[in-house]
Amino acid sequence: MSFDLPSAFAEFKNDFEQITAQISAKAQSAIDEANRLGGLTAETKTEVDKALAKQGELMGRLDEIEASSRELAQRVANGHRGGLGGVQTLGQLVMASAEEKIRALAKSGVHGDASLGVFNAITSAPASGGALLPERRESEIISEPQKKLVVKDLITVGETDQPLIKYFREVSRTGAAGIVPDDGVTVKPLIDKTWDSASAEVKTIAGRMEIHKHMLDDIPALRSDIDTTLTYEVNKVENAQILAGDGVGENMSGLIANATAYAQTGREPTGATMLDRLRLGILQVAAAGYVVDAQVLNIWDWAAAEMLKDSTGRYIFGNPFDGSATPRLWGRRVVDTEDMPEGDFMTGAFKVAATYYERQGIEILLSSENRDNFDKNMLTVRGEKRGVVVVKRPLALCYYTAPTP
Repeated sequence: MSFDLPSAFAEFKNDFEQITAQISAKAQSAIDEANRLGGLTAETKTEVDKALAKQGELMGRLDEIEASSRELAQRVANGHRGGLGGVQTLGQLVMASAEEKIRALAKSGVHGDASLGVFNAITSAPASGGALLPERRESEIISEPQKKLVVKDLITVGETDQPLIKYFREVSRTGAAGIVPDDGVTVKPLIDKTWDSASAEVKTIAGRMEIHKHMLDDIPALRSDIDTTLTYEVNKVENAQILAGDGVGENMSGLIANATAYAQTGREPTGATMLDRLRLGILQVAAAGYVVDAQVLNIWDWAAAEMLKDSTGRYIFGNPFDGSATPRLWGRRVVDTEDMPEGDFMTGAFKVAATYYERQGIEILLSSENRDNFDKNMLTVRGEKRGVVVVKRPLALCYYTAPTP
C-alpha cells in the first residue's frame, strides 16, 4: 500500500488536538484543585508538566511535517515544469513565483500593476527564448559554450548597486620592464601609464507587449510569450548597445565608440584583404601589451570568410558540414553580428578591455492600467533591465573602419 501523506498528516494532527484537549482539562482540574486546597499536589503538577512537554514535542514535529510537505509540493511542481530540480527558463520562474497571483488576477482583474520580478534567472535552457545569452558560472571550469556567442560573452560582467559608475581609462602606455644590474644604484625601468578619469550612467533597456486578459487562463502560453518575445528583445538591444552604443542621449558608450582606431595601413601587403588587416590588428593590440582573445565581424563578412576556397575549390576553413559551436579565426574566437557595420571589424583583449555592470536583471511587470486596456480586455506586460558598459583599456581594442565607397 502506498504512503498516503494527507491521511498521515490528518491522523497526526488529530493526536495533537487530543493532547491539547487533555491539557485544557487538566489545567481546569488544576485550577479547581488550587482553589480547593490552596495549591497543587505534586501528582497533579507532574501530570500537567508531562502533558505540556508532550504538546511541545508534537508541535515541533507538526511544524517539521508541514515544512517538509510544502518543500515536497514545490519540488514536485518544479519537476512537472522542467524535471525534478531541473533548470527553468525565465518565463517558468516568473510564472512559478506568481502563478497564484495570476490566477487571482484572472478572477478579479488587475488594479494598478503586479510585479513578477525575477533576478539572475537562467535563460539558456532548451526552448528558452533567453538563449541569446548563455548561462554564466564564475566559480568553476566549464567547457566551451554550445550556443552562439554574443558580444556580452566576450567582456567581463559585474554587478553594481550605484546609478553612476566612476572609473579610470588607460589612454597610453610607454616603457617596459628590462634587465638591470643588482647594484643598489641603478633606477629600475619605468612602465609609464596615463590614466583618464571617466564616468558612465546606468541605462535602462525596456520593452512592452499587449496580451489578452484570457491568456491568464493559459499559464504556459503567457510563459512562452515572456521567453520568446519580451526577454529576447530586451537582451538583443542590450547586446547591440554594448557593441555599438554611440553615447548620445540615453545610449551607452559602447566598445566601438571607445576602441583604438586601426593604424596599420602602411604595413598592409598589396591587395590586402580583411583577413590580412585582421591579422595586423591583432599585432597592433599585441604591441600595446595585450593578448587578443576574440574578434567581432559583421555576419556577411564572416560568411564571406567561411566561403573562401583554394585553387581546387575546397573550403579553406574546412568542411562546412562540420561547423564548430565556437568559430575561430587566427586562433581566436569569433562573434558575428548584424550590429557590426559591414566591412568593419574589431579585435582585442575584450576581457581586460571592458566591463559590463548590471544594476538590475530582467524584471517583468503586468498591468491593466495602460491607455484603453480596460476597454479592450487587454493587459500590458513590460520587461526591463538596467546596466552599463565601460571601456577601461581602449588600447586593448582595435577597430577597423572600412573606407567609404
